[in-house]
Amino acid sequence: MDTKINFFKIGLFISTLIILLLAIIFWLGKYGFEKKKFDEYTIYFKESISGLNLGSAIKYKGFAVGNVYEIKINPNNSEEIEINIVINKGTPIKEDNYAVLGNLGITGLKYIELKGGSNDSKLLEVNEKGIKVIKSKTSDLTTLVDSTTDLTNELTIVLAQMKKLLDDENISSISQILAKTQNSMNNMEQFSSYLVANEKKIDELLNNISTLAKTGNKSFISIEKSANSFKELSTQLLSEVKKGTFDIKDMSKESFDKLNTLLNGLDETLLQTQNLIDNLNESPSDILFKQKNIKNGPGE
Repeated sequence: MDTKINFFKIGLFISTLIILLLAIIFWLGKYGFEKKKFDEYTIYFKESISGLNLGSAIKYKGFAVGNVYEIKINPNNSEEIEINIVINKGTPIKEDNYAVLGNLGITGLKYIELKGGSNDSKLLEVNEKGIKVIKSKTSDLTTLVDSTTDLTNELTIVLAQMKKLLDDENISSISQILAKTQNSMNNMEQFSSYLVANEKKIDELLNNISTLAKTGNKSFISIEKSANSFKELSTQLLSEVKKGTFDIKDMSKESFDKLNTLLNGLDETLLQTQNLIDNLNESPSDILFKQKNIKNGPGE
């Protein structure tokens, strides 16, 4: 019986086994376990990421869920910074999640805060390039700084315009305007004082005008009624004459002359009344302000 042991074959077998085990461990450590523990995402920032470093925390609503493992400039857009992160597997990153930069106290260090993520939203899927991109928004501090810068620029423009407005020439013009305004105010004050001092006279004048208007209106109505009555009477009288109700031949010539005189007088009265009404309708103020022109005699 051959009891010799082939140590070469045993050593070769053990060495091969060890190398194989190391390769399996390496593969599991780099590609197996890591893929099972984390999900990879990419974030693009346009603002400064000063204070954000490799290994900086990724927080989901304040809870640490991962870290940064790569920072570089976006090869497709030099205005953006590409941040590659890993997040604990199973963390629900939704389509409406977004990333902002947060500050760790007064240290100047930063971290990435994930916000949003409604319950009804879908889970984030890979894009056409095969990566999951989380949207980013400008942080509150950066927004405040930008707003302050814009406000400073606007104030600078306003101050420049104010400087132009308040030069010596414009100040002189403004002073003249103020002086004229003061004079106008003084005139208005004098006019107001005059009105107050003559308040009773003005009230009396207004009352007299109101009374006169009411009286004139009543007089016009009365005159118009009288004219209408006279017109109706003339029409009826003419109608009766045409019918032969009155025997003109039997009337005495004296009575006929009197009646004719009366009718002529009434006709002139009606004409004058109609002219008065027409004149008052065209210019009612003539009854108050029209002056009578007195004809002077020879040598006057």
